[in-house]
Amino acid sequence: MVEEVKPDRERFATYTVDVSDSGQVTSAIEDIGKRFGKIDILINNAGVLHKGMIETSTDTHMQLMVNVNLMGPMYCTRAAVPYMKEKGGNIINVASILATFPNTGSGAYGAAKAGMIVLTRVWAAELAPYNIRVNCYAPGVLNTPMAEDVIKNRAESKLCQIPLRRFGETDDAFNLVSFFCSEEAGYITGQTIGLDGGIWATQTPTAAWKL
Repeated sequence: MVEEVKPDRERFATYTVDVSDSGQVTSAIEDIGKRFGKIDILINNAGVLHKGMIETSTDTHMQLMVNVNLMGPMYCTRAAVPYMKEKGGNIINVASILATFPNTGSGAYGAAKAGMIVLTRVWAAELAPYNIRVNCYAPGVLNTPMAEDVIKNRAESKLCQIPLRRFGETDDAFNLVSFFCSEEAGYITGQTIGLDGGIWATQTPTAAWKL
């Protein structure tokens, strides 16, 4: 059941939705589309990361990684497209550096996020006739609750992998998404941009800091 949080003003509406439940997703997005008459932007940002080696991963763990990180965006996009087709729009997918530079214990998560990169390219082609552009960004370590353990307990070792020698901030993601949705990016679709400070750009990412 979709729980609606009543908005303070008519121009805002918020919903509490389990994105791994196609019924909840469809119900919420249909309500949004009918209420506002169209959907301009969809950001497939919901995600969850729990590590687990394949030998000890349970069905529940693997299904959670795939259902939230891969199936959720597919449910959201499928439901939103009918409300974008008339006037066009932008779909922004969120992948991860773990999609292309995987890490031990993050196989299911990385596989799901790699799927987001593939879907970005496929959807860009499928939806181009409706002037719906589809792009993706793949964050490295952003200063969010998901990266709290890394930033708190392994900051120095992680910073040694990042040429810019800093962690990303939410504003970095906001600025990139804003660009994707702007007219300046009107001829860009099907692309995945790394938002990672250059992590793993070379075998010696921070060597220049020693010069």
